[in-house]
Amino acid sequence: MGARGARVDTADVPIWARGLELWYNFGMCMKPVKNAGEHERRGEGAADVPHFHKSLRNVNINYRNGWFFVTWQTAHNKSIFGAIVGDRCELNELGRRVEAYWREMPAKYPELELDEFIVMPNHFHAIVRVRFRTTNKEHHLGFLLGRFKGGTGYIYGKMRRTGEVEDIGDHLWQFDYWDKIVTSEQQLAAYRRYIRENPKNWTRDRFGAVTQYSLGNLELLNGPRIAFVASHGFWASELKPKMVWRRTEVRRSDMGGGDERRADMGDAPVSVRGASAPHMPIISTFTSAQEREALRRALAKGRSIIKVVPQGLPPTSDLSPELKIALKEGRALFISPQQPGSSLNKKVATWCNEYVLRHACEIWIGDIAPNGMLATMMTAMGRRTQD
Repeated sequence: MGARGARVDTADVPIWARGLELWYNFGMCMKPVKNAGEHERRGEGAADVPHFHKSLRNVNINYRNGWFFVTWQTAHNKSIFGAIVGDRCELNELGRRVEAYWREMPAKYPELELDEFIVMPNHFHAIVRVRFRTTNKEHHLGFLLGRFKGGTGYIYGKMRRTGEVEDIGDHLWQFDYWDKIVTSEQQLAAYRRYIRENPKNWTRDRFGAVTQYSLGNLELLNGPRIAFVASHGFWASELKPKMVWRRTEVRRSDMGGGDERRADMGDAPVSVRGASAPHMPIISTFTSAQEREALRRALAKGRSIIKVVPQGLPPTSDLSPELKIALKEGRALFISPQQPGSSLNKKVATWCNEYVLRHACEIWIGDIAPNGMLATMMTAMGRRTQD
């Protein structure tokens, strides 16, 4: 059953697998369950928890032994385990602990055999084999996954109390999970491929190039840029930007020449002398409070800006007077991978922030949430820069 060299036929991948991300958005929004938190803390399985909605379990399937493809989702679909950078899922500290806990599960439960798996920013895919033992429970798959969800939920709770991770509520996981029995070598190979390719398919075929839609002066993309990013949840009045990275091959002429001393880290990038040339545009999504404050300061000083818009270009009638003036003077550019009027999507926002960070000769930051999307992304990109 474990032959990894089996030929994969796309016909063996069911429609639900190819459209699984859509199913997440519409099929897993469940109501809170009475006393679910207490059961998770005790590590009890999903089948043991009294609930008031229909379970996803098929009563005709033997869950005491067999091969299964399983998927479970974080509470509220929150991307809390890391971020997609390029074609890899870069895990933060919580994501790494969740992965480590999963790897340790067979040591605690020898009847559980792990196959391919992946921790994604807001969900978990795995192929497992449950070996038959006389002590296995009737719904043993649910029992094992309940133990895993309970243990990792405890880890999340500890990190949440110490502020090491984003607070997404009392529970780490949605109550239920989704399973599919694996019945052939072809299915097994297809599910393995689906798991391996999940990170690179995170945004593929969903969004166009970041520059697909534009408004303003496209010439601003032709020169060096300064990136500015800051996490949500911090006060704009407390903004004290600092430079954390500079591309070493940038020419002195690109940087404005002259004094190259470190800038005052308590100042904003819009007023830096020496470290950044005043003609260099500031690129950002300008969505968090501190990013919007950086935008306000930049416009007040007559700086050029490039706004990467995850949800599509705004109507010019909705722009502030300062932005309209900047557009008229050729100091502003809006770019977006989505058509105007699109809704905000966390995947697109992550992708847009990666574009901001990759297309800059300097990176400046405000306050960054530990283990958040931006922190994980910058750590991954910094590591690769040093390789």
